[in-house]
Amino acid sequence: MEYVAFMPFLIPIVAILAGTYYNIAKMKTETARELGKATDHLEDELAEAKAERDRLRQRLEAVEAIVTSEGFDLEREARRAGITGGAGRIEQALLDLPEPDDVGSGAERRRVR
Repeated sequence: MEYVAFMPFLIPIVAILAGTYYNIAKMKTETARELGKATDHLEDELAEAKAERDRLRQRLEAVEAIVTSEGFDLEREARRAGITGGAGRIEQALLDLPEPDDVGSGAERRRVR
């Protein structure tokens, strides 16, 4: 019999709790949708940044390959020696340069100098 006395109070309480739960679930869904839109934009920016990083890495590797090549070192030595003129004169002047003491790789040559 005691349960019957609480019944009129129990129905509004359950209705209020159900309405509150519904509103919370609705807000979570809307918030998740808004965050999804924001993260899509950020994911696009991240993909662009990664592509730019890869392009810069390739350019850096190309520059490193040029700078560490033997031809680059010889051409720089020719410029230091003040050799100008046609390609034949530069090639001849490069052949006349003294041989370095080491015959290692480009990294070793830079370290010795």
